[in-house]
Amino acid sequence: MMEKQIVFFSQRQELSLPIKKIEKIIQWTKPIPIPETSLFVLGVVEHNAHVLPIIDLNQRLYGESTELNDDLKIIVVQWKDEFLGLVVESIRGIVDFSVNQFELMTNDVTFDKNYIKSFVKTKDGIVIQLDIDALFEGNIMLDKLLRSLESQTEVMSDDSSEMMKIND
Repeated sequence: MMEKQIVFFSQRQELSLPIKKIEKIIQWTKPIPIPETSLFVLGVVEHNAHVLPIIDLNQRLYGESTELNDDLKIIVVQWKDEFLGLVVESIRGIVDFSVNQFELMTNDVTFDKNYIKSFVKTKDGIVIQLDIDALFEGNIMLDKLLRSLESQTEVMSDDSSEMMKIND
């Protein structure tokens, strides 16, 4: 049995996510900064008529900011009922991995990062498969930002329907 993963680079390390968690990949767009939020939240961009939080994956995983440039990609992923944009250095592509290539980590003594779902053994090395749900689980700042954006979107849609009534 095969599993499709999108493989990408962060801090020169190959990482992957299941293709079913990905909406699309877009070109880097400079986000509008959001004050008083987590260091890894770069800001927001407009995407498909919605506000999309942009996450610096290097900052989230390694505590180091990504060097921002026009070659970066944004992977739009589903997290909970929302979408997030993950900034990555580059995309290797969609890869079919055999299920026997995946090695789960069960040793809690040496390894406590629950957002790493497994390690994928390839001929070129090891790809770290991320668990997007666990990666941001319990992040209060991100939850607050998403709730705030959700309520603003509802207000904006209410305002636009009111404006349409006024203009009729």
